[in-house]
Amino acid sequence: MMRLCEVADVLNCSSRTVYRLVAEGQIQAVQIRGGWRVDPDDLAAFITRRKQEFAESFGFCDKS
Repeated sequence: MMRLCEVADVLNCSSRTVYRLVAEGQIQAVQIRGGWRVDPDDLAAFITRRKQEFAESFGFCDKS
């Protein structure tokens, strides 16, 4: 499990942005005692979704 600051490092964004993504439900996270944790598989799924959304918005759909 990854802390939100570690997720922010992977995404090259601020921790605040990651908190917003979690609050919006875009990244799945669980709270353990006062800290939030993200499963690496859930982070990978989020990245894959965002890549797909980007590709679709610019007409780069990969059907494979």
